[in-house]
Parts: sequence; structure tokens; C-alpha cells
Amino acid sequence: MTATNGLYEQIKADLGYLKLDAAAGVFATLADQARTENWTHIEFLARLIAEQATADRDRRLAARLRYARFPYRRTIDDFDYDFQPSVDRKLVEDLATLRFIDENRPILFLGQPGCGKTHLAVALATLAVEAGYRGYFTQADTMCRTLVRASVDGTLTSKLKTYTAPTVLVIDDVGLLPIGGTEASAVFFQVVNTRYEKGHPTIVTTNRGLPDWGTIFGDTVVAAAVLDRLMHNAVVFNIKGPSWRLREHNGLEIATTNPDRGGDR
Repeated sequence: MTATNGLYEQIKADLGYLKLDAAAGVFATLADQARTENWTHIEFLARLIAEQATADRDRRLAARLRYARFPYRRTIDDFDYDFQPSVDRKLVEDLATLRFIDENRPILFLGQPGCGKTHLAVALATLAVEAGYRGYFTQADTMCRTLVRASVDGTLTSKLKTYTAPTVLVIDDVGLLPIGGTEASAVFFQVVNTRYEKGHPTIVTTNRGLPDWGTIFGDTVVAAAVLDRLMHNAVVFNIKGPSWRLREHNGLEIATTNPDRGGDR
């Protein structure tokens, strides 16, 4: 028995040396369970490897989620289609299969602030990250300012990769602030065009109608070039419903002014 215990300790130490920490951590427990339940050697090995594989997958997923910089976690199931009936649920569920990645189909969510555009964009990008793809989230204004600064300090080529390398990129709130200036418009086009050529889909949310994009970019030619890439083979949602935040605000006002609705007495 002492020899067996010594062998177990050696295996556990070797697993740690090989940086298979999850397997090392459960080795003794699984070994005891294997003896008790009469597992075969293959069953024991399969469960030991599964523990390590699960830990590795979870660690890599956590790293991809940190890299993606999503503002929050959202899921497709969280979305209230009854509140936003203009959203085609079957189309969203089809996109959730992630076929749009292989087909390089850009996705555009149009609608007023608070209608759920970012929720759906983040939910789809999160599914992609969970499936093993790299994703990234950025505000349109933040991306442009970052790249314009990089152009000034000579790091534009490397900084562009932040936005062009991920398989799925979410550019949020296009048009919330003007993308004024030749340099800002140029770098926005570079990102969209590079991703189009690489076959990496871009997800865009905007509160401005597409005919207004000339005003957003301050240049109708650049706006047309951007839309040419984004609209090719694209899936477009025009969400016509009200704001979630206003609904919550109105609900709070009702609750605080009407005792029968659970407000303060």
C-alpha cells in the first residue's frame, strides 16, 4: 500500500510539473473513487483528462471574454421579444447558430437609444466567443479616437489589428457622436474594409438611418464606401420599439407614486 501511495504521489507531482494542475488537484479523489466503483483504467484516465480539459476550456473562455471587453453579459434568451415585436425572433435564433461567421454576413441593428440594439449585438458576439472565436467590443467614437492617435504616434498599423484581427467585432453607437474629420472617417473605413476583405463579420449598432451616414462621417463618399462593405450580404434589423430604460423609468415612477403598485407608503 505504501508503494502504491508513493506512486500516486509521483503521478500527482508529475501532473503538476506538466502544468496539468486541474488533473493533479483531483487525481487522489478520482483514484479513490475508481477503486470504490471498480472503474477500468480507461474510465479513470478518461475522467482525469476530462477534468483537465474542462479547466483548460474554462480558462481560455475567461481569457477570450476579458479580451473582448463586452460591457456586460447578455444572452439571446434574455431579450424581451414581446416588448420589441419588430425584432424577428426566428432571424435572431438563426444568427445564433453562428452561420453568419462562415458566411461573412455583417449585422446592422438600427433603432433609437435603449431599444435593445447593443443587447442583441453583445449576445451574438458572446455566443461566438463561447464557441471559440475571438470577439471584441468598441464604441465607434472610442475606436476612431484611438486610431487617430495611433496614426499620429506612428503605431496605426499595429493598433489596427485590435479591430481587424478578431473574428467578430461589435462597433456600438455609430452616429451617436459625429465621426468628423478626414482622419477619423479614413480609419473607420480602414477597419470596415480590412474586415470585409478578410471575411470577418462586423456587427454595428446605430441610432441613425443609413441615409444620414453622410452627415455622420462628414463625407458622403466615405459614408457610401463604408456602407458598401457593411451592407453587402448583410442582415439588417430596424427596431421600431420604445426604450427599455424609459420603460424602467416610467415603471419606477408609477411604483413610487401609486401605493397599490407597490410604491413607498
